[in-house]
Amino acid sequence: MPASARTHAIDLANGHPATGIVWAFRFAADGTAERIANDKVDESLRAPGDTWIWVHLALADNRCRGWIAQHAPISELAREVLASPEKHLRLDVLGDEIVGVVPDLQQDFVETGEDLVRLRFVMTDRMMITARQHPVHSVEHVRRAIESGKRFPSVVSFLDAIIDHFADAIAQMGEALGGELDVIEENVMRDEPADEQRRVGKVRLQAARVHRQLAQLKAMFARLEPRLAAHNKQAAEAVGALAHKLEAIDHEIGSIYERSRLLLDEAAAKVSAITNKRLFTLSILTACLLPPTLVTGFFGMNTKDMPFQNTDGGTWMALLVAFAAGAISFWALRKMRAL
Repeated sequence: MPASARTHAIDLANGHPATGIVWAFRFAADGTAERIANDKVDESLRAPGDTWIWVHLALADNRCRGWIAQHAPISELAREVLASPEKHLRLDVLGDEIVGVVPDLQQDFVETGEDLVRLRFVMTDRMMITARQHPVHSVEHVRRAIESGKRFPSVVSFLDAIIDHFADAIAQMGEALGGELDVIEENVMRDEPADEQRRVGKVRLQAARVHRQLAQLKAMFARLEPRLAAHNKQAAEAVGALAHKLEAIDHEIGSIYERSRLLLDEAAAKVSAITNKRLFTLSILTACLLPPTLVTGFFGMNTKDMPFQNTDGGTWMALLVAFAAGAISFWALRKMRAL
């Protein structure tokens, strides 16, 4: 191994745990933010004042887990929430701390992905620690807003922005899913639904996943609001507003889910009708061709005294008998109203 590579490996192994922090910001009383160097995070968290700190961690880096266990100024239960691999949603008040595991959309480089991932956080009046296994949409957009000059005077306003970005992303996803259903509906009503069932199924699956997450999230915020109202009215009002916004978006996603279910039933009914029509046509053809087949099979027997065997034009006469058998079968089917 080259000397530079060995040095780099040693640095990764022996570096301060704070080097695993993705980024950290200090917010002044007016909400303006300044970047904090990773090796200054511990000192900033211990410093008194009217500022608050945001620390963002990447759980894929084991050094972050070491920082959570040894340096994060939070309770043991909060440490467990941040570092735990559990994916169940939760939102609890632990003394002065609010801890949570909330859903978010994965951030794929520039664009927002469709996969739902988990964002973990612990917040107090002076601190917000967020942790994720994969890059998440809301945190990335809040960071860009901070670098563009957006102000967050309190931790509550910051949490509001994160959930707000998630809700906006879900709303945009709902618009995209609704547009996809519009195209599918046009195809189902106009053409044979060749691939529409698969496309509707994909939309329905995505809507169902998002609907489950939103339903759990809004229920957690609704339960948290009265618990916060006793000692933090501002936070309770913000949580209540978030719950109402999530409820409105969940209603939209739920309508998309119901619409996709009905459209899937309609596409299946149309496919079934087309299949039945083709089977009916095939059955008529089989019924009309069966008697001529019996006739040709009869004349194909190599037995003595076969009709038309020694008659001039016997082949054509046998063919006429076959056609007549088919015509009689068709007439009989019409007479019995089978057609």
